[in-house]
Amino acid sequence: MLFANPAACRLLSLDRQPGGRLVTEILDADSELAELARRALAGEGVVDRDVQHTTPSGDTRWLRTSFQTLDDVADSPLVLLALREISELKRAEREMWQAEKMSALGRLASSVAHEVRNPLGAVDIQLQLLQEDLVGLQTSLPARMGERLNTARAEMRRLDGIVGNFLRFSRPPAVDLKRVGANDLLSHIVALVEPEAHERQIALTLELADGLPSIMADDNLLSQAILNVIINSFQAVGEEPALLLGTRLDKDSGHVQFRVVDNGSGIAAADLERIFEYYYTTKDTGTGLGLSIAQRIVHQHGGLLEVESAAGSGTAVTISLPPE
Repeated sequence: MLFANPAACRLLSLDRQPGGRLVTEILDADSELAELARRALAGEGVVDRDVQHTTPSGDTRWLRTSFQTLDDVADSPLVLLALREISELKRAEREMWQAEKMSALGRLASSVAHEVRNPLGAVDIQLQLLQEDLVGLQTSLPARMGERLNTARAEMRRLDGIVGNFLRFSRPPAVDLKRVGANDLLSHIVALVEPEAHERQIALTLELADGLPSIMADDNLLSQAILNVIINSFQAVGEEPALLLGTRLDKDSGHVQFRVVDNGSGIAAADLERIFEYYYTTKDTGTGLGLSIAQRIVHQHGGLLEVESAAGSGTAVTISLPPE
């Protein structure tokens, strides 16, 4: 590689001009970007290929990449590499895809729930009538049958609860927006979770920024979203469990941010792409609903929920909400 402009150096995390160094010395030899460079040097053109590039510091960026061979400018062919960062575009695409998927799943859930709930109710009524008929029999049969019918009705109620969850997902609750102070809200949540943190021996650190603007929020729903994130973090903390809870102001957007940072084992890249899917979980006892519900609530507030993590380095969840 002969020359790179300052923007390319920034995107590739080069600390100096790459003059005289091989592409494989600059890029991870096993990366997709290095493979495209090798193919371009062999004469194959590449136009607008989206590549996920990981820098030496561990940051991940989406780059729209084009390679073009310049045959007429030198004795030996030169290859021009053009890069454009599209990380925000990819994030917006993921958000839109997730919103569309959640909407479609909600419509399906509503349809299935209504279809299942009616026969469930009919079966429960028949079981109740059968219990009443057994009372009149003068044998030991009613007692034995009664226990089994009670078990059956308990399972029917459990199924009805599952159907009720489907209906709740398909009908997002109405948001009652009021002026809310982010620090007051987070302090209240910390007071709620402190007893469990103490029981789990998790060290809680609270960092509240000064001078934050108010936000318009439904404090009950937003508290539920933040609690869901905290519960996930409680289950993910490391051997010396610690959790940072904080607020801050994002200077670029002016948004108020809630931060939940744990020191756990982190999330593998393959799982990170799926964490907002309904019922997706890597935990033995998890339901896979916590982050999905939290994301939906944050979207209802016009905000954004972002998760930064890598295997072995903990997880940071940021909820960004516009100021009042």
